[in-house]
Amino acid sequence: MQALPYLTLVLRVFIGGYFLFAAVPKIVEPLAFATSISHYEMMPGFMVNAFALIVPWLELLVGAALVVGFRVRTSALITGVLILMFTAAVAWAVIHGLDIDCGCFGAQGGEEVSWLKVGKNLLMAAACALMVWKPASVLSLDTLRDRHHA
Repeated sequence: MQALPYLTLVLRVFIGGYFLFAAVPKIVEPLAFATSISHYEMMPGFMVNAFALIVPWLELLVGAALVVGFRVRTSALITGVLILMFTAAVAWAVIHGLDIDCGCFGAQGGEEVSWLKVGKNLLMAAACALMVWKPASVLSLDTLRDRHHA
C-alpha cells in the first residue's frame, strides 16, 4: 500500500494529460468535433453543438485538475463519468457497425471505434475509480493543502 500514492500520481498525470491533449483540438475546432459527434448518430443536432462546445472545456478542466492533483477525488469522478459516457458511445458505434474513428482528438481523429477501444476506456475508468477510492498521491495540490491545514 506504500506504493499506492505513487501509482495514483502516475495514473492522474497520465489520464489528466490524455484529457488535456484531447481537449485542445476540440476547443480550437469545435465544428470538427461536432461533426465527429454527429457520426455516432446518437443525438439531435442542437445537442451535438452544445455537447461539442461544453465537453472539451470540461475535459480541459478535469485534465488540468488531475495533472496538478487538485480535488483529485472529484476530478477523477467527473473524468470517470466522462470516460464511461464516451465508452458507451463507442460501444454503440461498434454494435451498430459504424465505420468511424472515435473523435477523441477532434479533427485529428483518434482510433477506429472497436471493442479494443472500449477495453482501453474501461481500464481508464477503473483507474479513475481507484483515484476516487484512494485519492491521496504524492506531488499534488491536495497533499500540500492537507499539510498546510494539519
